[in-house]
Amino acid sequence: MGFKFFRFGVIGLATIIGCPSLAAPISWEDLKAPDRAPTEQVELKGFLLPVDYEGDKVYQFMLLPWAGACSHTPPPPPDQVVLVTPDEPIRIERTYEPVSVSGTLKKGRDMSQLFILDGVAWVESGYRIRSAQVQPTDLRAAPPPTGQSNPWKFMKQ
Repeated sequence: MGFKFFRFGVIGLATIIGCPSLAAPISWEDLKAPDRAPTEQVELKGFLLPVDYEGDKVYQFMLLPWAGACSHTPPPPPDQVVLVTPDEPIRIERTYEPVSVSGTLKKGRDMSQLFILDGVAWVESGYRIRSAQVQPTDLRAAPPPTGQSNPWKFMKQ
């Protein structure tokens, strides 16, 4: 995978030496629950869309439930968007790389400005994770949920 780190993250080191992660794996469906705890150590897998970056170095990104969200399809609802600030900048080869993010999940609305092919878009996130541990993961690209139209469906991947 084309994912590179400036230094090895704590979660990766814990995995190598056999220490269990303190983060509880959650799903995107868990974020839809209205009684979700406001602060919790979690691990969530999704697709990375850079927000603050320079070249291939990413300082902040949105974690999304499907590849292509926000730039190829309308954005998901805020409860399905997590604004992530890694503990260290990461390098990526392409947008929408699948990643696993671990850290403290907090509720909070943020607006992020994206520069996409046909202009600027504002995307609202309902959660954030700061000082996140970010690892590459093997995750198949999921299609957008029913009701999300894909203007690029005529193209074969």
